[in-house]
Amino acid sequence: MKKQLQNWWRNTHSKVRKPVVFIVGITLSALSPVVGSIPGPGGIALFIFAIGILGSEFDWALQLKDFFLKTVPREVKNRWRLTPAWQNWFDFFALTLLIAAIWLALQAYWFPVISFSAAGLCLALFNRDRLSRIQSRLRSNKS
Repeated sequence: MKKQLQNWWRNTHSKVRKPVVFIVGITLSALSPVVGSIPGPGGIALFIFAIGILGSEFDWALQLKDFFLKTVPREVKNRWRLTPAWQNWFDFFALTLLIAAIWLALQAYWFPVISFSAAGLCLALFNRDRLSRIQSRLRSNKS
């Protein structure tokens, strides 16, 4: 069934296919900031998905997709190294956001609780090597 649908779409004339892909891709990319305003990485994923849809028909979108998926992560990795000082700041802000979420929950303000706790958890999870750092500190203390 999937193969038949792909063949049908590829056999559709490009004068029909390109405008449909353009409208769907631009609509999804325009919705990505709206989705991005809610907690979580949905806006970024939706934007990359929209660029992928546009890339099925337009070469400029493929170049843009390659830029966002290959060049940007490589440049961020080359230019910004996560140091223990940065990790401590991430921990501090994550803890601050989680404490604020608990305080807001006690005040019965539920919408900020959701966004503060989601942001705090995302920051806490951003420190990827947290367990290995704790283990190495415990090992160095035992020695």
